[in-house]
Amino acid sequence: MFMVMVIVSTAYCNAIQAVLKNCRKILADIEIAKAARYTESTLRRELSYNTTQAKLAKDFNDRDQIICRKTYQNVRAYWYLSNGMLYRKTIKDTTTGINPYSGPDIRITRFKTIRLGKEKIGIVMNLQDPETGLERQIALSLLLSNGSVAL
Repeated sequence: MFMVMVIVSTAYCNAIQAVLKNCRKILADIEIAKAARYTESTLRRELSYNTTQAKLAKDFNDRDQIICRKTYQNVRAYWYLSNGMLYRKTIKDTTTGINPYSGPDIRITRFKTIRLGKEKIGIVMNLQDPETGLERQIALSLLLSNGSVAL
């Protein structure tokens, strides 16, 4: 009887360990999905509705960036990836501001822009959970409702 209890408790402990290990990956996957949804909704709002012209360019480090002329007068915005975070640099007349647009818990390891048409931009991003190393790729297509994509 004692041996049966030892065998059953060992099997139970192994099952619990497997569940807890998978639970950590599931939670990381949920966090990545939340970060992807937030980043996509922010980019969609800013590019689809608040941009009159977008230009896909490279910065000094040969990283992709999006340069936007906003619907507001004399306002430009630069979207770029730096140190695992997505940033927007806004320039209005002589005033400049830089704001992060992704959370610190999930790193963005890739930010690739593609011109899909006169009014469409494609963006491919890789999001990674630093604790587990879990990484997911998201791709989105954005239609510029109030503008166009410059060549």
